[in-house]
Amino acid sequence: MIIDNKIARKVTFIWIGCAFLAAHLLFLIFPTVFEAWNEQTTDRILSLKANSKRFRSSYDGMVVHVDLNNTSLHALDNYYPDRSHHAQVIRNMAAMNVRIQMYDFIFAGPTDNEIDSKLIRATKQAGNVYFGMAFHLKSFKSSQNVLSSGETILKSSDNTKWQLENTRGSDQFYVGDNPLLTFSQLSDVSHGTGYLNLKPDTDGVFRRLPLLVRYNDSFYPSFSLKIVCDFLNVQPRKVKIGPGIITLEEAQYPGLNEKKDVAIPIDKHGNMRINYVGPWERMRHYNFSDVYLAADDRGKLELWREELSGKIVLVSDVSTGSTDVGQVPTDSDFPLSGVHANSVHTILTGSFLKELPSFLILLIEIVILLVIAIMSFHRSALFFTLGSLGTAGTYLAIVVLFIMVENILFPIIRPLLLILFSMIIIYMVSAIENARSHADTKRAKEVAERDLEIGRKIQSGFFPKFLPSHPGWEIVAYFKPARQVAGDFYDVFRLRNGKFFGIVIADVCDKGVGAALFMALIRSLVRAFVVQEFDNLDDSADISNEPPVESLVRPIQQTNNYIAKTHEDDSMFATLFLGILNPVTGLMKYINCGHEPPFIVGDGAMKSLLKPTGPAVGMMPDLDYRVKEKQFYSGDLLFAFTDGLTDAEDENGKMFTRDRLLNAFINANGTAKKRVEMIKAEIFDHIAGANQFDDITMLAVRRD
Repeated sequence: MIIDNKIARKVTFIWIGCAFLAAHLLFLIFPTVFEAWNEQTTDRILSLKANSKRFRSSYDGMVVHVDLNNTSLHALDNYYPDRSHHAQVIRNMAAMNVRIQMYDFIFAGPTDNEIDSKLIRATKQAGNVYFGMAFHLKSFKSSQNVLSSGETILKSSDNTKWQLENTRGSDQFYVGDNPLLTFSQLSDVSHGTGYLNLKPDTDGVFRRLPLLVRYNDSFYPSFSLKIVCDFLNVQPRKVKIGPGIITLEEAQYPGLNEKKDVAIPIDKHGNMRINYVGPWERMRHYNFSDVYLAADDRGKLELWREELSGKIVLVSDVSTGSTDVGQVPTDSDFPLSGVHANSVHTILTGSFLKELPSFLILLIEIVILLVIAIMSFHRSALFFTLGSLGTAGTYLAIVVLFIMVENILFPIIRPLLLILFSMIIIYMVSAIENARSHADTKRAKEVAERDLEIGRKIQSGFFPKFLPSHPGWEIVAYFKPARQVAGDFYDVFRLRNGKFFGIVIADVCDKGVGAALFMALIRSLVRAFVVQEFDNLDDSADISNEPPVESLVRPIQQTNNYIAKTHEDDSMFATLFLGILNPVTGLMKYINCGHEPPFIVGDGAMKSLLKPTGPAVGMMPDLDYRVKEKQFYSGDLLFAFTDGLTDAEDENGKMFTRDRLLNAFINANGTAKKRVEMIKAEIFDHIAGANQFDDITMLAVRRD
């Protein structure tokens, strides 16, 4: 770049520091958006790893599934198996020399005495059966827990709660409440119980498992941790909690004389990140009915013994309508019983996904910023651009390599944002410095134009490269800035997999670089808030036809409040039109924030004028915005524009005017593209030799 004097370099370091703060501020203000993006990007890499035979995590077959699935229900000729069926399976697996039977069930209370007795006897005779329990988990530590009936049950089960000697680092572990337990007669003869609770991340993906939960003065292990500790012969007194780690001391794997400590990395809440071996089908699965019927044939029973001897078997109900299904990094529809199986496998194989500590992440970000700053001192803009992109590419390659080979997770989105923000800021600093230093020379003009052209190219990246399409609809846009960078923008994007289209057109006050920066900010805020709002809509809610009013109002209010409060001293605002179109029904809900009223024409006349429903965005906090709606019929065309179109002047200072625009549209026929081209030709015929003093933006949406 052309940042070659000491003052400019100092300014560069200051602005790069601002880029650092901006990236961190985005993660602080919008954690559900940016942290979710980071996690989802990591998930993509983990999914690629799981599908790669060379890099995917090994699966040794120690942990297997016995599934009560639809096939089993048909084979049993019983769609409602009772506890006697489970008793028979327990007896059969004991005869098959299964090492541990994990029952992903909570038999919460007694039923029929005779049937319950069968289950109790089978469990007692097997001596290796584990059942589930559950808590209501809270993310804060209660000051008091009132002794309840659930606590009385917990106290009666000596093999449930743990009294740990070393609990340093457990202050922010989850606190359990309202326990739901396996009934006491059964839990007393079982080999142990553990809680089955799972907590998804903010985006609904199950990536982590809380290993220990506080309840009063004791700890209760997760189903997976209880199994692992018993499998490795680790007593509760040998379980140590430290900052970022749970250590299982003197763990002994079956068949080995050597004892060693197993260190499990955790976060501050006691969550272990699960290293899934792949999709649901990757682990071995057996039908519940096959195990149940094995007792009828001694030959088959012997074959089953060879197959399952020494294994850890997870029994769960995965029949239609009975299983909980969720999204994990390697599978979008994953029966959640598999979370426990993968957790056990992660610990036993030691294939932990390790996240970098905060200080190391900070160090990486500082190094990246220093590299970008040093490259900015080079006189070549091409060198800086290629070097910055190369830095981003190199960092991504390192991230992928460490995830694939070492199971070490690096942050992805924030370092890339740092590079992007630093590039934009350095281009701006370079443009300003060069324009100031060479204002009276031809070289100054060339440099300024080149730097502004770079800014224009960067800004053009904020506009959609391709407008989305839908059968029966035509969407056309045109944008012509008055300078290299502009304050106008438009955006059209899909929501909820194309069920809706977001339609935005806006005009930031003022012109030039300042308006362009606010354009980028407002465009990013509106799009992020709208996408977040629609992504957070409950799938069970009835949004099959139209979105709720709040899904439009909240994004606009959030954008308005952020601009008004954060940038109050800048006195910047924008007029904006936001529409959410249902392409199936043709209904569009919209908010007009003080923008030039778009209009709908059809059948040779103007049908509707979409007047403002609220003030411009960013004028002051906590403004009210109303939502209105319009129905598109066949042949209807929505035309939205900025005032640079109607205020365009000819050589004599005469404006193009809204009336002339409307008359041209009413009298025109054909597609949206033809009409926009017609207006484009007419406006530039009007301007002729005069200078274009304002940005011109047009957006047309037509229903066939």
